[in-house]
Amino acid sequence: MKHDALKILIVSGTPDALNSNATLRSHVGDGFRTAFPGATVTVSSYEDGLRQARALKPDLALVFGSIMLDSSDFGPLAEEMRRTGGKLAFWLHDDPYEFDMNARIYGMADAIFTNDRASLDFYPPNLAVHHLPLAGSRAAHWRPVERRAGPDLFFCGHRFSNRARLFGDLAHHAQVLGAAMTVVGSGWERDAIAGVTAMRLPGAALPDLYAASLAVANVGRDESLANRRFAIRPSTPGPRSFEAAFAGAAQIMLVEGLEILDYFEPETEILLADDAEGFAAQWDRLLKDRDLSLRLGANAQRRAEAEHGYEHRARRIVDLVFG
Repeated sequence: MKHDALKILIVSGTPDALNSNATLRSHVGDGFRTAFPGATVTVSSYEDGLRQARALKPDLALVFGSIMLDSSDFGPLAEEMRRTGGKLAFWLHDDPYEFDMNARIYGMADAIFTNDRASLDFYPPNLAVHHLPLAGSRAAHWRPVERRAGPDLFFCGHRFSNRARLFGDLAHHAQVLGAAMTVVGSGWERDAIAGVTAMRLPGAALPDLYAASLAVANVGRDESLANRRFAIRPSTPGPRSFEAAFAGAAQIMLVEGLEILDYFEPETEILLADDAEGFAAQWDRLLKDRDLSLRLGANAQRRAEAEHGYEHRARRIVDLVFG
């Protein structure tokens, strides 16, 4: 297979002590191994990245994740890749929320992959920038679609103001529907919403909860850390959209745009809503027809396995970097 003998290094963009998404890099590495079985794939923390690059002399070093922290210095890695003739690429997973910090890599990247399609237009036109959503992992996230014995509605995520508004409104609908929400995550201490608990869950526990829940809420965020220059509105769904699909979840997504249609078919693979009232109406459909939840989950899972694994993203990266 073309490119099967590549040497590839996956490096986190943030030190592990400050990296809440460190586990994702192993999924990226597994994706490259699946896509290119003959390749040598090394997965590294930020702290060990330069040492690994010197030892492996990779054809491709892929910095993955957030690059926002000032303590993350990619200059030595870029110098090493220039010295050995390898390519240096960045796959950023926090656009547009940290977009203002991206300029620090413009002069060293052979290619940039942004998780957010709306952010593409704001990069300098002379850069090789490509849109690449995150994905799911069959090994980590796949679950059988069998029964829904868990929560009526499940969500796990940090509190942002738009999420607080939605679940505050849904709490009233839940009473009318005779159903219950299970919402967990960090930052929810300030809210007194029925069914909402300020509690962190390990990522490994989420696929089981996705698979067991009648409905899984898919709600993005509306707050940025470094997005003042252009105030870009995000458009691409986050990784949990794909992770939940691998788990066979029946997702109800609160949408602001239509990019989700590029990844999942509405009504057969995912349910969409514009506001809390529409969300409650979709939830009510699942409460009245539990088999619909299973059908949606099974269809979404098939789509994810066919198109939205990290192996699919790995092939795209290699095709664009090496041709």
